[in-house]
Amino acid sequence: MTRNLYTIPRTIEILCFAAGMSCAFITFPEKAGAEQPKAATEATEACLECHAEKGESITFADKTSKSVQVDRKSWLSSVHGGKLACTDCHREISGYPHRKVKFQDAREYTLARGNTCQRCHYAQYTRALDSTHYEILKAGVREAPICVDCHGAHAIQNPKTPRLSINEKCATCHGSITDEFKLSVHGKALLQNNPDAPACTDCHGAHAIPSPSGAEFRLNSYKLCAECHSNEEKMKKYGLNTDVLVTYLDDFHGASNRLYALGAGRPEKPIATCNDCHGVHNIQSFKDKDPKMAREKVVKSCQKCHLGVTPAFADAWLSHYPPSLKTAPLVWAIKVAYTILIPLIMVGLVLHILLHLWRLRSHR
Repeated sequence: MTRNLYTIPRTIEILCFAAGMSCAFITFPEKAGAEQPKAATEATEACLECHAEKGESITFADKTSKSVQVDRKSWLSSVHGGKLACTDCHREISGYPHRKVKFQDAREYTLARGNTCQRCHYAQYTRALDSTHYEILKAGVREAPICVDCHGAHAIQNPKTPRLSINEKCATCHGSITDEFKLSVHGKALLQNNPDAPACTDCHGAHAIPSPSGAEFRLNSYKLCAECHSNEEKMKKYGLNTDVLVTYLDDFHGASNRLYALGAGRPEKPIATCNDCHGVHNIQSFKDKDPKMAREKVVKSCQKCHLGVTPAFADAWLSHYPPSLKTAPLVWAIKVAYTILIPLIMVGLVLHILLHLWRLRSHR
């Protein structure tokens, strides 16, 4: 018989994870259905009788204070409004007057409350433990962001709407990078609410954010670009070439990066990937611009790694387009010749070995 877990009393908690792991408890509401939001709202209203008033604050050991006012309208319009009661998160509060907080300052209090979200959002919480933000926090940098720094504490909105709000959150710490991104072809499109334009989390992830300076991130960065730039339906809207990934993986840079990304050790020197030539956050469009200007940019990109090369060095680049009889007849002819000759040579070698084995057997 299937039991409705929402009928289990609130006081009963289930231990989620085995010993040795970070443990969390799931607390079930007292009642199911429409009565649950009603009970949560009633419990919240009791708290808001005090906390909706201005001037309420808590004082820390360093004599600084933090406002504990909660805007009623913002809370009720949040994703948790009407669904959770205050004590679902502030479980240490059991009556009035509340226990005095014993923290050195406001940031220490925020960090101590940081585990609250894991009770409901354990998957996202554990991913965040693998992020570069958490590594920075473990190293002792208290300003490293935790859940509430990105999502807020009470006025929590759907993080995907509007998408521009994602970048605004990241700008709290990464202001200069965000300003640079706004001037890029991606940033300008995002400012116009283009749903195809990438936000920070599309490239860096939302919770398990890897270090962008790590070798693993660099080796696999071309895959991030390919998610959009290999999408024919999406690129057709903007008249962009979808062969960028195929042509990149066909040349030395792409083939080498793919091998290393698959686990073939670590390169002695960095191998060019998309952002080495196109930029990271300041990506500009060269569509409908002077071809000479675009060629000069290519030469400058090559010179970052190939010091002292002349403009002729970049002439070997086919601009991410597969060679054709019209655009690069010599390269196309060689490619066709290899496509035909290599299988013929392999068939010839196998036939030669088989005939040799047959001769040995027949003359035994």
